[in-house]
Amino acid sequence: MERGLFINGEWRHAANCARLETVDPATEEVFDEVACGGIVDIDLAVAAARTAYEAGWGKTPPCERAALLRAIAA
Repeated sequence: MERGLFINGEWRHAANCARLETVDPATEEVFDEVACGGIVDIDLAVAAARTAYEAGWGKTPPCERAALLRAIAA
């Protein structure tokens, strides 16, 4: 499983190289570590989303968007 940030169609490390421990609330044990994005990563993600929206995603009917997102999640 990838543990980076998915921005603009690719996995990447956080620009600040920060990591965040994921803790199991039942046992309080750390079970994973993931990238922890910062301001630079947010700006990149927002710019990529804006570009995708303007390139056609914004005109995609909601039912099609939902089907695509369900397929990605699966």
